[in-house]
Amino acid sequence: MQLKKESRLISGNLALDYGDKNIINYLATSGIPGRQTKDWIWKQGGGGPIPEGDYWIPTIGYFSATPGIQGMFFHIQPDPISPLGKRSELGIHWDARNPGTMGCIGILRQPSFERLCDRLEEIHDSGDDTIPLLVRY
Repeated sequence: MQLKKESRLISGNLALDYGDKNIINYLATSGIPGRQTKDWIWKQGGGGPIPEGDYWIPTIGYFSATPGIQGMFFHIQPDPISPLGKRSELGIHWDARNPGTMGCIGILRQPSFERLCDRLEEIHDSGDDTIPLLVRY
């Protein structure tokens, strides 16, 4: 997604490329309207987007009843850290809060998120407990 100050929610693309020529794209977002800028990235709890970086996610998530998640949550590791601050408890989940997330990657359509969960379970069943996650703007 393109980071910029905007009064509406900015969305982008999360592509799942497992290397088996079955690339699946999901409409996603990170942050909340008006704070999806580089200035907000390192403000913990401030609603900024996830920092760029190389991470990994587990292929098996856990259930969270937290408002805005209300379902499966895949915790992004490691927690992003820089001299500007630390962001923790970021993950990939369905964007149940609407609009936006507090730095997580939110899949905007629930059926798409369910397909992502199914695909991650297939990957887990093939023997991979984690997959890389590259965040670029």
